Amino acid sequence: MRKSVGLTSALVGVLAVYVAACVDPQEVSEMKGRVDEIQAEQKDVLAKLDALAKGQKAILAKAPAAAKPTRPTEDPNKVYEVPVGNSYVKGAKDASVTLVEFSDFQ
Repeated sequence: MRKSVGLTSALVGVLAVYVAACVDPQEVSEMKGRVDEIQAEQKDVLAKLDALAKGQKAILAKAPAAAKPTRPTEDPNKVYEVPVGNSYVKGAKDASVTLVEFSDFQ
């Protein structure tokens, strides 16, 4: 196992030296120049994103805080009058307590 690891590292080292020797120095300088251009463009994009974030914060700071809608308070003592009409009833129509079920038969 140790021999294969040593052989593999030696092979990788030789390959790296070979690739480095075959690269044209002008191509390397062109790549470095292009990388520098890309990094400059990235800095510009990040600066624009920061400006947008600051603008959003300023807009949100100026906007009035929207009041959360409050739920109407329920009165547990309220009596609702629901006319029975010609509906089917079980028991007396004039009972003191009436349970009404609303349903949809679809």
